[in-house]
Amino acid sequence: MNICIIGMNLTGLILSKALANIGCSVHVFQTNKKKSNFSTRTIAISKSNFDFINNNIISLNKKKFHKIKKIRIFSNNKDEIIKFYNNGDNLFSLIELNNFFSSFYNNLKSNKLFKLKNFNESYFKNTGFKEDFNLVINCEKDNLLTRKYFSKKFKKKYDSIAYTALLYHKKTENFEAKQYFTNVGPLAFLPLTSKITSVVLSAYNNRRLEDQYFKNFILKFFKDSKVNKLSDFQKAKLNFSLARKYYFKNILLFGDGLHQIHPLAGQGFNMTLRDLKILLNIIKKKIDNGFEVDSSCLKDFEETTKSKNFIFSEGINFIQDFFKVKRNFKENQLDQIIKKIGKNKKVNSFLINTADKGISAF
Repeated sequence: MNICIIGMNLTGLILSKALANIGCSVHVFQTNKKKSNFSTRTIAISKSNFDFINNNIISLNKKKFHKIKKIRIFSNNKDEIIKFYNNGDNLFSLIELNNFFSSFYNNLKSNKLFKLKNFNESYFKNTGFKEDFNLVINCEKDNLLTRKYFSKKFKKKYDSIAYTALLYHKKTENFEAKQYFTNVGPLAFLPLTSKITSVVLSAYNNRRLEDQYFKNFILKFFKDSKVNKLSDFQKAKLNFSLARKYYFKNILLFGDGLHQIHPLAGQGFNMTLRDLKILLNIIKKKIDNGFEVDSSCLKDFEETTKSKNFIFSEGINFIQDFFKVKRNFKENQLDQIIKKIGKNKKVNSFLINTADKGISAF
């Protein structure tokens, strides 16, 4: 069983490991673009997705992950408006992107079913590569296949720029994730270790921030412990994208190319992991029952996931739009309404389960 994966990224590697585990020969094509090893990006993984990876794909080193047991949401005036606390249970786990990527690559590079090759667009244009593989899974959002077969998408400009950095501070318990809906944009503090916290600020109106302003703004809200250093920040424009078409013949769009959402809820990569769980089950059933792994797998995948992904991504868009519009109203009035909703145990439990398992939880 030969499967082509385009994209030497985290999604491509996790997918490769999952498919190699069930006996598929995986050919991963990487682009020639050189990327810096410096990254301030972190990955948040929900409890159910963490268990899925650990039980079905790779044994995770739990010491490398930082558990988050409480999430607190604040208004611009630092008034707590809602919190999520599941009786002390872990809500999600955090890890630096580079560390997570390395754990999969180091595991795969000696696997005989894993073959790493360079992606050459001119070669792909002039060969029948689609016929050489049972499936071709494109894990990149901008390349030859995306432009040719998957250009039609639901799109939305958030008119925001995401700034990410790492905050180094004195040792603390650091198990609470905090999100402030400020007038500049959503600001999140995500604990990575007892001494390091990841910072994500999504600045409205594509606002470009100077280094000193960014640092002063962060320190205005982070006062839990003494700060030793703030790393250089990285930035990226934020846009919403959701593919209208998931597959063409035996080619599947996957990962960020399939859907890209606002980072405020930390759900982008968790959506991909839920997709992976479904895709893996479909392919595994085909193999176990002696059927050919072909485009019918992709048809089943689209039918199973498309509506769920649409509803979930629109839910994230609603949250983003709500808090953006909320700036124009008197904060106390809306905050009191949100507080009442958040204190309802059934509503709170619903939100926790949805963040953990997605729409499939209900």
